[in-house]
Amino acid sequence: MYKKLVFILFLAFLLGALLYLKPFDSSKKQLEKIETFLPEADLAGRVYLLDFLTESTDLMLFNEISQRQFLTSEFVLSLAKKFGLDVQNPVYIFANERGDAGSVVPLYTTQKLKSALDRISLDNDVKDTLIGQDHIYHLTDYQVHIFHRDHFLFIYYGDYFYEIYHESIVNRKRKMADVWQGLFINPIFPNENLVLYSESKALKQFGMDHAYMAHDSDSSGFHLKSCIKINDSIPFFVKDSGQAIKFSTRSKRTIDLHMNTANLTASIKALLIEKLSLLTSKISFPISDFIEIWNGDFCFEEGGFYLVSEKYIETELDDNFEPTQVEKTRYKNVPRYSLMFTVQEPANQLLNKLLSKGILTQEDEQFRFLFSPQLKLRLRDDQVVFYSTVNPPRNYMSSMNRIQWTYMDTDFEFQVDSLSDKRVFGSIEIPMKKILESIAFL
Repeated sequence: MYKKLVFILFLAFLLGALLYLKPFDSSKKQLEKIETFLPEADLAGRVYLLDFLTESTDLMLFNEISQRQFLTSEFVLSLAKKFGLDVQNPVYIFANERGDAGSVVPLYTTQKLKSALDRISLDNDVKDTLIGQDHIYHLTDYQVHIFHRDHFLFIYYGDYFYEIYHESIVNRKRKMADVWQGLFINPIFPNENLVLYSESKALKQFGMDHAYMAHDSDSSGFHLKSCIKINDSIPFFVKDSGQAIKFSTRSKRTIDLHMNTANLTASIKALLIEKLSLLTSKISFPISDFIEIWNGDFCFEEGGFYLVSEKYIETELDDNFEPTQVEKTRYKNVPRYSLMFTVQEPANQLLNKLLSKGILTQEDEQFRFLFSPQLKLRLRDDQVVFYSTVNPPRNYMSSMNRIQWTYMDTDFEFQVDSLSDKRVFGSIEIPMKKILESIAFL
């Protein structure tokens, strides 16, 4: 009986020691350690790579991505194990507005990684440097730096590697950057396979505190769900529908927004004017006058051309070499522009102020906004429309709140789904064609 009691007490002691020391929890401690090496960045991201690839299978099949068999989760997992990469845990990515970017990948062993780095050195122009315990590989042709510790691989693209290295790797006083703390808290998209987070200066400049984005699988393109947190509460709500104008299918930039601006208090109007003034400060646009009369609907269109004919007189010589006036017709392409917004009261005072500031100029019966083409104007009691086409654009009731914008030959689409106190929920679509062009080497 005594021996059994001693044996039970011994087992209890071992169980207590295991619970206290937690030798089976080493992977969690490694991940926590990795997180302390993540650098300050404008954009931070976390990817569960294998799950992300599985989720994107339909996308790759639909778009017939060549050699997509190498982008399956099974193949990537086998390749990662070959080189000691731990892709079953999250992979971290980061980027900055200045143009640099990088990734931090967990490792479960460094023994297999050496062969991969040696192969890279053979196939590329590589300069290697030894700083303390870190062997740093610099691929000079690609502005890429690579090094590893026992538990992570650090890959960096850009011109600021040593700045980041000394601030985030060898600095013993380092602490987890705010942008990574914001990503890990993540109350909006906690279970998505790809999550991005930013609290950059570019956002804060326009009154935004931070933004979350998460990948949403779709076969037609790359979709990011988004949530933007603004610094001040502006109680705007998306209307189910509103007045809009028909856009051309060739237009590259369109805005179709319908907001509920009724019953705004004086303090909210002042706050809204302050925020929108940041967008128009360079041209001193009279935002306060606009907000006073705006009724919530705003449409803008730019892109494409339409063919117009015009009569002109040309002097020619007839058969007797006498000068004579001949009427001719010529054709030219005119850029397509449209601008419409609804008003609660006549907009004459606003238009006069735009004319006095030189933002709007009048030539005969047509107008120009700064360097825009000549525009015609149609005024109604509840609507102001500028347009460059022969006839004014058709009106209809729209149920969309959407911005389509072409930037650097890439078409983006942002759709506002809902607005609540201090948060804007929406989605961003990046066309798959552009992504395929950027990864044409696959």
